[in-house]
Amino acid sequence: MFVLSLTRSSILTFLATQGRISSRSMSSKATTTTTTTPLASTNFLLKYEYIPDVLEKRGPHREGHIGLAKKMIEENKCLSGGPTGEPNMEVPTGALFVFTDLDSAKHYVDNDPYVKNGIVTKYTIEEWNVVVKKES
Repeated sequence: MFVLSLTRSSILTFLATQGRISSRSMSSKATTTTTTTPLASTNFLLKYEYIPDVLEKRGPHREGHIGLAKKMIEENKCLSGGPTGEPNMEVPTGALFVFTDLDSAKHYVDNDPYVKNGIVTKYTIEEWNVVVKKES
């Protein structure tokens, strides 16, 4: 039979290492104080699905597609973007873009030559609440 013995100090130590209580509450006379960490940021993911013959048909529209993304990156509205697919893909099945706000993601869809010319067969916009990330 397995017996687990937890003391108040071991629980408080664990919680303190997880950032769930302040170090002040480690004292036996202090009361436990819980803290919450605000979300690091909220972004919006734009996911595209492409036609199977995207490589053959994207040519005349690619400059406008990438140019719009670069413009929005310069404006700090788009954080990144690029093709998606199976590992070691030869033909992308879609794309993923990260935007700083919902309106920017919608603006991209409304003005993207890939959408206007049938390269994109489906898209979704999802809210993404970033809780952990590497600090720069």
